[in-house]
Amino acid sequence: MTTTWPGRRPGWGRPAAPDRRPLVFAPLAWLKLQYLCHAGPTEVAGFGLSAADDPLYLEDVLVVRQAATAVSVAFDDAAVADLFDRMADAGVPPGRFARVWVHTHPWASVDPSPTDKATFARAFGGCDWAVMAVLGRTGRTSARLRFAAGPGGSVELRTAVDWAAWPAAAVAADHPLADRVAGWAAEYATLVD
Repeated sequence: MTTTWPGRRPGWGRPAAPDRRPLVFAPLAWLKLQYLCHAGPTEVAGFGLSAADDPLYLEDVLVVRQAATAVSVAFDDAAVADLFDRMADAGVPPGRFARVWVHTHPWASVDPSPTDKATFARAFGGCDWAVMAVLGRTGRTSARLRFAAGPGGSVELRTAVDWAAWPAAAVAADHPLADRVAGWAAEYATLVD
């Protein structure tokens, strides 16, 4: 279930109980994922771009060219390589953009399918940690953190949206909200087949 994040921003301290820590979406990242979820009849996937000081705070959803159906998404390998090159050129380490896989389900269920689980294991199985998050058309979410340390394991994560940051994001003069939505529409039209 997605909840409102009570104002905690990166660097504001740690929550009291580590097992209660959610995967948090910045408002514009959440709205972009919602847009992608409702833009067409297929799944859509992307990489979560984490804050520099908080790997579970997503600042953006990075979309690459993909072939999508109602039940699957396949990234274009060259597009993924291009993303890695762009991020490396910008000085962004893989731990910030290549550890959180977010995707949508064009129906109510947010339970990862067998295909989702197999894709996550294949594409992220070599990572020391990774997250798979799913957003369904009803607004429900699921998220699972998998880690390789020690004997390895996984844990369910709650999801939240940092709505306290919404007022400032909504009126950012350098990038008006209408321009952002137009950009999301262009990404969907050009990158999701």
